[in-house]
Amino acid sequence: MVVRIVIALFISLVSGACYLSGLTRLISALLISFGVICGLFFGLVFLLPPGSERITFAVNAEGESWPFFLVSLILIGMIAYLYLYKPKGSDSASHEELGSTHLRKLGFGVLLYLVSLFLPVLLWFPSDSTLASGNKSSLGVMLLVGVLIFIVGISLALYLIYGATKGGTSANSTLMSRFVPALFSVFHLDKVPALAAYLLVYSSQPELVFPKIAAFALAAYIPVSIFLIKLTFSVEERAT
Repeated sequence: MVVRIVIALFISLVSGACYLSGLTRLISALLISFGVICGLFFGLVFLLPPGSERITFAVNAEGESWPFFLVSLILIGMIAYLYLYKPKGSDSASHEELGSTHLRKLGFGVLLYLVSLFLPVLLWFPSDSTLASGNKSSLGVMLLVGVLIFIVGISLALYLIYGATKGGTSANSTLMSRFVPALFSVFHLDKVPALAAYLLVYSSQPELVFPKIAAFALAAYIPVSIFLIKLTFSVEERAT
């Protein structure tokens, strides 16, 4: 366990250092690729026999795999766009002078990002009395509302965080556009959609496992990918 923690910390620091050193396009593609892998993994999980004792990662409910594969396909397309599109330098890509506004956007954005994960948990894991009194359709609606709150919340948070990346100085116009994604990567904030999908897929209550809703939660990787792609192009435009 200690070795795994050390390896995870090392990988986090390496990805953060790569952002700081300017390898924005490469690391952004790798972070999005993790979403692709998660989509393929969850899709394969629902192809396996449910509740199998021989397979440690089998789920306790049946479901469709195609929504997860669809999310992976969309993310693959976004990675292709990230590599195929070559931004050109532009006068409009000039930086904003770093100030307290950028730091407030970063702070509020990170706070909203975390709240967007923890708040829907109240809907994703209802009490025993709610489980006993509610039918499957009402439970599905409850989980769907939680996922909607989650996606809207992190989308707004990413908008604020992206605003913080526009700050810079005359000596280093890409200061915040390198520091912010490094912070984002070191603390694994990009993997929050995968965590949300994992919580929904491996719920201890089989009646709370809705594959399409879990795939919808994993689709939060799409706004995360848009954030990383826009950030990558912004850094390259300022450097050109």
